[in-house]
Amino acid sequence: MSTLTSFMFHDIRTENIYPKRYNLKSFMTQEKFKKCISLINDKYEIIGSDQIKNIDLSDGNNNFAVLTFDDGLRDHYWVSKFLKSIGLTGTFFIPKMPIHELKVIKSHKIQFILASFPEKDIVKEILGLFNSEESSDLWDMYSKTLWKNNWWSKEMIFITNFLRKDLRAKDMGITDLLFKKYVSVDEESFSKDLYLDIKNIEEMSNNGMIIGGHGNISENMILMKSDEYKQELKESFNFISNWSDDAFISYPNGGYNDEILDHTNEVGFSLGFTTVKQTLTNLDNLNYLELPRYDGAQDVL
Repeated sequence: MSTLTSFMFHDIRTENIYPKRYNLKSFMTQEKFKKCISLINDKYEIIGSDQIKNIDLSDGNNNFAVLTFDDGLRDHYWVSKFLKSIGLTGTFFIPKMPIHELKVIKSHKIQFILASFPEKDIVKEILGLFNSEESSDLWDMYSKTLWKNNWWSKEMIFITNFLRKDLRAKDMGITDLLFKKYVSVDEESFSKDLYLDIKNIEEMSNNGMIIGGHGNISENMILMKSDEYKQELKESFNFISNWSDDAFISYPNGGYNDEILDHTNEVGFSLGFTTVKQTLTNLDNLNYLELPRYDGAQDVL
């Protein structure tokens, strides 16, 4: 019996401008990434995501692996050249907004805010915007996590949950205010340094890399209204159609449900990657819009 395992990667950098951010477990140096790929390559036969539907796990005794990269980071231009140099391919899930509008996606803004100022002071600043009863309720609501083996502080959990999920944070523009105050007032320049550009993506595609979608604004679609996530999927599909006839997607922040899956299919995506950690041994009853993935940085080394 054969198996299929997919791996997800994010930041892969050499410079350490924001050491607190790059010390997070999901981020890697280039040298650590090379070691990780070497270990995967020794254990698995690495294939492109476009080959998934063609493999038969009931035949033979092969361990197949797929390499995926989220967020459209400029780091991934180097990654694509490295993979090409050793005869491998990867699938790069790229959000539209950072490329077309030169804006930083919310999850990255939050990460850089946390890396730029003590989290206890950030919590104090956020809660200071509300009265004592509201701030107490907010802390109780957002300082908890369902993640097993969590290693974040309660302050990190609160800031991330509140800025991602709370409508008041969105309506008041709190994430943008904190980003401008503690990280950069020049979001456009910051975005240019952080993300790929069209020329990068075209070269990556021409070199055999697979370009997939990661939404438009790249936020959790479960937290969106129906018309919002439908627009998110449509814009993502149209964006990547410049480089791919067969559309693949990874769900931002791992967020999806049955309704989102239905519309993902209707829009035209044929593969969807989740953040569920599982190795597949049978593809017969698999919904190809729910492919599981391990975190390459945390689950390999």
